[in-house]
Amino acid sequence: MLYVIVILSLLVSAWSIYNSFLAIVGIRWNPKEYKNPSGVSFSLIIPAKNEEKVLGRLLDRLENQEYDRSKYEIIVVEDGSTDKTLEVCNSYKLMYDNISCIHLESNTRVINGKSRALNYALRIAKGEIIGIFDADTVPRLDTLAYASVKFEDPKVAGVQGRLVPINVRESAIARFASLEELFYEYSISGRARLGFFVPLEGTCSFIRKSVLESLGGWNENSLTEDLDLSLKIISSGYKIIYSPSIVAWREVPVSLRMLIKQRLRWYRGHFEVSLKVEKVKFDWRVIDAILIVATPVFMVLNLVNYSLVLLYPSEIYIVVVSLISFASFLSLLLGIMISRKHMIEEFYPILSFIYMNLVVILNLIAISLELLRMPKKWIKTERTGNITVRIYDS
Repeated sequence: MLYVIVILSLLVSAWSIYNSFLAIVGIRWNPKEYKNPSGVSFSLIIPAKNEEKVLGRLLDRLENQEYDRSKYEIIVVEDGSTDKTLEVCNSYKLMYDNISCIHLESNTRVINGKSRALNYALRIAKGEIIGIFDADTVPRLDTLAYASVKFEDPKVAGVQGRLVPINVRESAIARFASLEELFYEYSISGRARLGFFVPLEGTCSFIRKSVLESLGGWNENSLTEDLDLSLKIISSGYKIIYSPSIVAWREVPVSLRMLIKQRLRWYRGHFEVSLKVEKVKFDWRVIDAILIVATPVFMVLNLVNYSLVLLYPSEIYIVVVSLISFASFLSLLLGIMISRKHMIEEFYPILSFIYMNLVVILNLIAISLELLRMPKKWIKTERTGNITVRIYDS
């Protein structure tokens, strides 16, 4: 039993060090990239449910892109909203001729309402490239110009932009959520820099339409449709690349209730996908992908570290604790780097060790829900819309 504890503890520490190393590589990556203001054609899809607070902010940014407006259309799919989301869309449709507003009636037969909306829009999309934007996203005005260049390579099926929290200072919960998401974001950037697996993240994502259609679109029975699709894309021999120059801001949860609902969906979705990894075609990128989709398992295995007292005072105890301490030091160092870059008070990385216990508990709950085959429900993250953005803010 003691050997099992040691092996699991070493495994979790190695996984933590690996991801911290990737994030440190990613946070320092700022390559020179090029723009094309009139390249491929885009269909930009916005799945929206009860998004009246933020939809207008996104539409302003998309309509003022530094890109040939004849080369892109915007499709808003409003799915059973109870607020004025559809009215907001229609008001913009009166001003711009490249916006379509589609209303879908609520459907409880599918698990993932977002996937359902995306698949509906895919059938009527005219562009060569499908762009996906959650309604709370605020893309930079040169987003399409940078994304266009990436698809000059026919092997590139997907492009993911860098996601940055827009409301990092709105609450203490927002700060902790931002640290967690930015840690993940920079680890993806590091993976891209080293040529490893790059997943699509569900917003500010671009996918070649022909590839999407060949794969059957999005999985409407998955809680994390973006990760599910990413594995299918690389298994088909295509590439997904990451561009640090394609930048979009998005909201993070500002309350504990909002955070718990969102994270349970994310973590359960990751674990759900990990149970299906054997169905994809393995290559060297999939090995790295497994380390991402199995994140809930590794997080729960952190509980093993509380059992190390059973090893005390053996020599192996010193070795294991030293490795855990090194992993913790790297995480703290990265947290401080992220805090300085994104104007988060520097004591939050220290407090985040307490927050990570909550993350471990939520991952444990998520895994339990999946193993017990509890009913799955795709719960939309609530937005505050408190951060206003001028149209020409960079």
